[in-house]
This record gives sequence, C-alpha cells and structure tokens, in this order.
Amino acid sequence: MSTSEAGVRLSINMRERCRMHDLNEALDDLRAVLPYARGGSVRKLSKIATLLLAKNHIIMQAKAIEELRQLVASLRTQLNQKATDE
Repeated sequence: MSTSEAGVRLSINMRERCRMHDLNEALDDLRAVLPYARGGSVRKLSKIATLLLAKNHIIMQAKAIEELRQLVASLRTQLNQKATDE
C-alpha cells in the first residue's frame, strides 16, 4: 500500500469512527428518553432493541393521542347537544 493509499484509508477509517460515535451517541440520547430503558437493574439495550422500543412507544403515544381526540370530540358533541337542549 502506498503512502497516499494509506492516507486515504486513514481518512476513511476516521470518518467511519466519527459516524459510529455519532450514531452511538444518538442511540444513547434516545435510550435516555425512552420509558423502561433506564434504571440500574436494566442492562443497556442493544441498538435494535432501542429502535424497536422507540417505534412501539411512538405507536402507543399516537394511539393515546387518537383516543384523546375522540374523547374531546365526544365531549364537545355532548356539550353542544346540552347547550341546544337548554
């Protein structure tokens, strides 16, 4: 391997190390805000487990929001009905 090839390889390796560092840092940040992913007794989640837990958490939150929207709509309808009955 020539000196220039070695320099290119070192540059590529450095970029990959930085990319992996950034990815791992982002996953650590995600773990920090996920419920059930924290705690001393819980082993650090793997990358795939972190992503799956985040996906499931987002789905659950979206369902909860939809249920709340339906409840608000129902209560609004009841309130409007009560107001027109009076």
